[in-house]
Amino acid sequence: MGQLAAVSCYVFWGLIVVYWTMLDKVESQELLMHRVLWTLLIVFALMAIRGNLKEYWQGLRSGRVFRIHLLGAALLAMNWYLFVYGVTNDRITDASLGYFLCPFVSIFWGRLIENEKLNGVQLLSIGLAMIGVSRLAWELDDFPYIATGIALTWGTYSMLKKRIGLGVFSSLGMEMTILAPSAAIALFWYGKQGELAWGTLGYRYDVLIASTGIVTMIPLLLYSYAVKRVSLTTMGLLQYIMPSMALGIAVFVYKEPFGSVRLFAFGFIWLALIIYVWNSVRSRLA
Repeated sequence: MGQLAAVSCYVFWGLIVVYWTMLDKVESQELLMHRVLWTLLIVFALMAIRGNLKEYWQGLRSGRVFRIHLLGAALLAMNWYLFVYGVTNDRITDASLGYFLCPFVSIFWGRLIENEKLNGVQLLSIGLAMIGVSRLAWELDDFPYIATGIALTWGTYSMLKKRIGLGVFSSLGMEMTILAPSAAIALFWYGKQGELAWGTLGYRYDVLIASTGIVTMIPLLLYSYAVKRVSLTTMGLLQYIMPSMALGIAVFVYKEPFGSVRLFAFGFIWLALIIYVWNSVRSRLA
């Protein structure tokens, strides 16, 4: 079930690239604040229905648990902002590259913190993926600061989530609670300055903005469930599903050129993923 949840969350994240491009008239900062507040509202409702509020309040009162979630919330907020900024400011390639780099950060933490062992086939897969990602990075005109930030924040967030003992709803609720005061103050400030997109771009945009909560919550819950049950190395390599789907959407939906560089890079990346999955299946059947 852990691997199924991991695949599901990455497929979902790959598909919602279309959703974010529909919000290109909304500033990245405002989208980040709306994501936090709408996600918090939905998660609280679900915790009340499921009976998770007691666990949530216990976690909130624990100093150690709160500090871990404070760091997790900061990493998540930075990751969200960088990705949405890239997608809505014509830096999609840079933002997508970040999620190609994420697996290497996850694998690094898996080896260093979780002491995950890598066999020869897994090392071969990582090497092939690195060749493909390096070719994509070489194509950028300047330093991929968005990609680097996305990779470091998400890879480190993944490591933290693996070590958190709370349930998936309580954990996500704590992170949103920590971010909510800043989000509410920021939205109030933008409103006072007359800079809010909410309520000014029409009903369609308001519905899309309000939908950030459900769009954010579903894959994060799947991810939180999966990361506690699957190794960081496996989570990292399966993550290539997301940017690969985003690329497919860019090519087949938005008619972006594919080109020899992407063909070369994705050839190595998908070969790496196929080899890794084959090795995992073979190990289970042995």
